[in-house]
Amino acid sequence: MKQTIKLNTIYSADLYTRSRASELRACIDEGATDVVFDFEGIGFMSRSFADEVCNIMDDNKNIKFEFINRNTDVETMMRRVAGGRSQERKRGISNATIHKFKDMESLSAFLIAM
Repeated sequence: MKQTIKLNTIYSADLYTRSRASELRACIDEGATDVVFDFEGIGFMSRSFADEVCNIMDDNKNIKFEFINRNTDVETMMRRVAGGRSQERKRGISNATIHKFKDMESLSAFLIAM
């Protein structure tokens, strides 16, 4: 069964937050084999929203997902997030120096000296 979900009927023109994206899970009909996310009227999508959409797709590998009517910004964000998920995450210790201040005056003096 093919299902189309028009995002502009659920959300405003801007898609923010992972928790808002997770609401899409409840919109997917049981038994759906093809889900189309229609981005008509959507102007912006945050990185966290895009990442959660990718999580939904990963959790539902039995469903074929399709995206239509994406503007350039939304398409670019989805591509970047999906591409980043395929790369190994690098975590390390920063070589930044940590400064401790006893009060606002010493912080202020430090910042002025920079």
